[in-house]
Amino acid sequence: MSRKARQRTSRLPIRMQLMLPIAAALMGMLVLGLFQTVSVWDEYQNATDAEVLAGLSADLNDALEAHRMEAGPLVESVINGGGGQFDSAVARRETDWAFDRLEEAAPGVTSRFPDLEDDLESLFTKAEGLETARAAFDRLASGEADFTDDDVADAYLVYRDVANKIVSIAAILPRMVDDAGVAAHLDSLAALMQASRIAAEIQFTVSTDLVSLGEAQAVVVGRAELSNVAYLSGNFDRQITEFQANASSDTSAVYKAAMDSEDIETAQEALGVYVRGNVPTISPQDFSNAQGSIIAALDTSQESVLDAMQVDVDEIRDASSRTLLTTFALVIVLALTSIISAAMLARRISLRVDGVREATLTAAYDTLPKTVAAVSQAANADEVDRLLQTAKRQTVMSTDSRYADELDSLAEAFSAAHHQALRQTANQALLRIDVEAMMKTLARRGQSLIRRQQQVMESLVEQAPDHAVPDEWRSVYHLLARMRRNEENLLLLAGGDPQRRYNHPANLDTIIRDAVAEIEDAGRVMVENQVSARLETKPAGDLVRILAELLDNAAAYSPPTQSVRVTSRRSGSEIVISIADDGIGLAPEPMAAINRRLAEPTQLNSELTATMGLLVVGRLAAEHSVSVQLHSTMGKGTLALVRIPASAHAEDPVGLSPDQGSAARL
Repeated sequence: MSRKARQRTSRLPIRMQLMLPIAAALMGMLVLGLFQTVSVWDEYQNATDAEVLAGLSADLNDALEAHRMEAGPLVESVINGGGGQFDSAVARRETDWAFDRLEEAAPGVTSRFPDLEDDLESLFTKAEGLETARAAFDRLASGEADFTDDDVADAYLVYRDVANKIVSIAAILPRMVDDAGVAAHLDSLAALMQASRIAAEIQFTVSTDLVSLGEAQAVVVGRAELSNVAYLSGNFDRQITEFQANASSDTSAVYKAAMDSEDIETAQEALGVYVRGNVPTISPQDFSNAQGSIIAALDTSQESVLDAMQVDVDEIRDASSRTLLTTFALVIVLALTSIISAAMLARRISLRVDGVREATLTAAYDTLPKTVAAVSQAANADEVDRLLQTAKRQTVMSTDSRYADELDSLAEAFSAAHHQALRQTANQALLRIDVEAMMKTLARRGQSLIRRQQQVMESLVEQAPDHAVPDEWRSVYHLLARMRRNEENLLLLAGGDPQRRYNHPANLDTIIRDAVAEIEDAGRVMVENQVSARLETKPAGDLVRILAELLDNAAAYSPPTQSVRVTSRRSGSEIVISIADDGIGLAPEPMAAINRRLAEPTQLNSELTATMGLLVVGRLAAEHSVSVQLHSTMGKGTLALVRIPASAHAEDPVGLSPDQGSAARL
């Protein structure tokens, strides 16, 4: 077959036909999937994160506001000079409710932001100290305690620590969201919360200090109080600057409008006089009210930030949902289109693929094995060529010239591969036939030469007087017999038919005696035959070869001073011949391998030439349904069992008379 591919007549090759819709679907799925994963999913998650953080910031703002409002009655009580329990129950209840709502929201927040868990736990731990601080402030408001008392100072620190913790948590929220707009809102809200806390602390500190200064009729502010308020005022300005840097234009406008009032100007002027070290002329109550206007303006700005952030979060969520739905619809449409197109194309091509597959499998599992088996048994070159041509016609795959493409080329390639496999099988068969013919010729020539040498030895024995045959002659004669058996083995493995040993059915005693005579150490063999039987001519001669090979191995692999024992017995309709030695024995694995070779003899190759006798035993045994099996134990010798079936037994009572000539004497 020509190696050149046939001219294609279709517009697109099969590879392109298959790859185009698949590639289009994959590219579309990849692009849309990437878009969905990077844009839609991230936006959706960002919206969810922003929603959670916005809710948390609102809860923190409510908690801070309630916490600040709780201290309002305390300031009023101090300014008014005490005089009984101040009414803070409502404010404290609002604070508790705010913290309860914050604790309820904490699990949902920490599930998405585990880094906040420690901060929230720390806040709740600090909030547990509010009850003790409230008791101290109650004593302060009733006049039972003073600002200089330790428990009052500790209570003030608890209130301040709780407020600082709330503000610190709000300050880290912007880093946890990817959306820049939401992060800016969180930054501005955190700055306003911090500014509101500072403004409340300034309100409390300056108002209470004005009461003390009024009672002492002082004209200058104390250094410690001045330093503290100056620090708070500077920190407040920094927070407002940070807020303005991150706030949107609408929120900035709300802040400016809220801060545009006379009370706020009054508070700022009084604070300016205070931080310069002078005592302002404003009363503590008026300053507290004016400073409260600043706090109220900050609260209004915080509400504006929360509203703007909620609007942005809703817009992000809506946009991400719309994009997600759009992307999902496009993915479904594209996937369905690609699947339908690919299915239609695959159905059309699958019929052709199935045809190629069916033809290939038929050739691989039916035609080729049968042809290989037939060619392996072919007797001559003409038969090999006939089988080869027949198999080639059976493995040619039909193709449609109207749609010549890679699939047809693939079918032609499979046909070419099958033909090459057939050709290699034929070459191997021809080589085997040639080698077998050569082996037969060499084996027959070797047989002829060895037989002439044996005849010379037998003539020498005839000339020698009785009992005067030298032991060396016997050894040489046994070696010649072993060489002859080797040539017969080669001839047998090459497919030839060695010369028959008997012309009539043979007695079992004669068969065992002739087998013993084939080996060099015949004197070491002890025979105990308990069976009187005759075997057919062909099985009898082949049994001599089987026993001779087994006896040769037993003598070769056992000590020269030990005997080899041969016994025979009947077992049902079978005759069992046992050959036992006291040699070194075999390990289980080699023994199992030998028994497999005896049960399933193979072709002769270079690896099996060293144990050619076992291969001959296996073939001859299989030909006559004789069972040969070895049993061995390391260090305790080997036992060979030969089971002769009833089909090999002879009914003809006439056998060969024992040979008493020169060959028997040797």
